Amino acid sequence: SSFEASLLESFDQRQKLENVFGFPLVSQGSFDINQHHVVIKTVLTKLLSNKPTDILKLRSSNTPQTIASKLLSDHYQVRLSLKHDGDELPQMSPGKRGMVLLRLLLEKSDAKHPILIDQPEDNLDNRTVFSQLKKAIKDKKLSRQIILVTHNANLVVSTDAEEVIVSHQFGPNDLGKKDGVRFEYISGALENSFHKPDETNLLYSQGIKEHVCEILEGGEEAFRGRQQKYEIT
Repeated sequence: SSFEASLLESFDQRQKLENVFGFPLVSQGSFDINQHHVVIKTVLTKLLSNKPTDILKLRSSNTPQTIASKLLSDHYQVRLSLKHDGDELPQMSPGKRGMVLLRLLLEKSDAKHPILIDQPEDNLDNRTVFSQLKKAIKDKKLSRQIILVTHNANLVVSTDAEEVIVSHQFGPNDLGKKDGVRFEYISGALENSFHKPDETNLLYSQGIKEHVCEILEGGEEAFRGRQQKYEIT
């Protein structure tokens, strides 16, 4: 429609364009790529004739050169539509939109460099995290290193994370604080488990498994309490 409008406004409408060209310039809603090419070729041929103004009556300010430029300009509009479970991307909630785009990135990209993702669970319920996001990450980590910043147990435990990094920010009165050090980190596998009740530095007082349970589940007591409420054995 953009192409046809720019073309029609170039000519004096008092002349019968259909008689001049031998066919109508307007597609009447049924676009045919072959006919589109015929229109461009026919109009250009007439414009390049010795005396185009004798054949075509042009509107003021239009010349064969300006019309040729319109003919060869890009009038196409490309609209991409991404749907998931019947919803188009603009209608999705922020969480669902982020999850769909992340899955698209993980599943369709052939890149081999590591990918860093910051809290992909934001605005998502745990059911969606476990049923969709977890699977996408587990499948992709076989071919690409994935580094996650997360507070969600499903994205650490259920994805079988190979290496867990636990960070701790020291407060001004923290006994374990070192001079000039505000953050400290430890790392290890989920199977790393121990208790050192006499250790004053929180990071080194327990193993990775205990840190994960405490930070992501609220601690063993909280985890067992929920388990009892659900009556899951």
